Formats: sequence, structure tokens, C-alpha cells
Amino acid sequence: MADDMIDTDDLGLELDLDDFALPPAVAANLGTLFGSDPPETAAEWVAEMRAVKRALDGRNPTADDLCTTDDGRHAFVGADHRQEYVCVLDPLVVPFLRDEPGTIRSTTPERGETVEIGIAPDGIARSHADAVVSLGVSDHVDPDTDPTLERIYRQVCGYVHVFADEQEYEAWADDVDAATTSVPVSTGVALAGALATTLFETGA
Repeated sequence: MADDMIDTDDLGLELDLDDFALPPAVAANLGTLFGSDPPETAAEWVAEMRAVKRALDGRNPTADDLCTTDDGRHAFVGADHRQEYVCVLDPLVVPFLRDEPGTIRSTTPERGETVEIGIAPDGIARSHADAVVSLGVSDHVDPDTDPTLERIYRQVCGYVHVFADEQEYEAWADDVDAATTSVPVSTGVALAGALATTLFETGA
């Protein structure tokens, strides 16, 4: 962990997805992606994701559906292994989904800084006190194409990052063709925990 790691044991990790409101622009792009009314909350977004997977494969997503890669900006580093991912929500989900403590190590897209987030049973820690997590959906979604999990990843994952602070996020967001928003890193961790228990087939 970085020398400036800040202990955040006092941060709450409970998040009700029904209370997590999606910004109208993000919701509108998600509605286009899913071919549905814009989901107003994260709970409705999760329901759409589950419906897509069930329609295609007859089951909810599992850990095998996480979007791994060999050269991603975002990695989960466990006690004896490392795996990289396309978007930062996936490695943030891993400790909750697999009941495995570890460190999420993410390279920010604007400044190239390394942000670390440690998740363990006794709480979380972070290398950057002002870090934020972005959520977003491409502006270039084809409304006439049926959604698949792969298509959803392609239109969403490129806009889910960690930033050292809100200023870095805003500089990045100004140059992307997507509807995006940002949340404090503690909220991002809480969202990952909620996704582990609501989106996936099983959650720790």
C-alpha cells in the first residue's frame, strides 16, 4: 500500500440500490442501451442487467462474467494472485463476491496516478483521500441493436474509472463522448458490495 494510505474504517459500506439515483443523462443512455425506459436507480439498472443475462443464458451473471483482461488499468491484487480488469467496478466486486480481501490498484486515465483501495473484513483503506469513481455510458449507443452482456460492457466499462480527485475526473469527463457522473470512492466500494449481492448469482 502507498505511504499515504488513509484508514477509513469509519466509512459505512451499506448502500440501498433503490436509493442510488442515476443522473438523467446516464439513465437516458442506459435506457437506449437496454431498449427500455431509463432506469432511475441503480436497483433498476441491476434488474436490467440480470434480465439481459437471463434472456441470453438462463441465469444471472457470475464471477466468470467479470470483464478480465491482460493489460487493464484496474487490478485486484490478492494474497497470491493478481488479475486485471477493464473497469474498476469488477475488481472492487471481487472481495465481496469471493469473500477475499485484497487491494484494488488502479491507474487514473488523466494523470496516470496509481490509486490503491484496500478491502478487508475490518474495513477499507485508500491511498487518496479525495479519490472518486466514475460511472458512465457512451453517447454512441445504437438503439436498434439488442443488448448483450458483451455490448453492455463495451458501452459502459470504458467510462468506469478511479480518479485521484474530482478535478481529475472533471478534466477527463470534459473530453469523453459519454454521459458520466462521479461518486466518492467510499460510495464506489459500497456500490460494488451491493452489486455482489444483487447482480450476481451468489455473493459473499
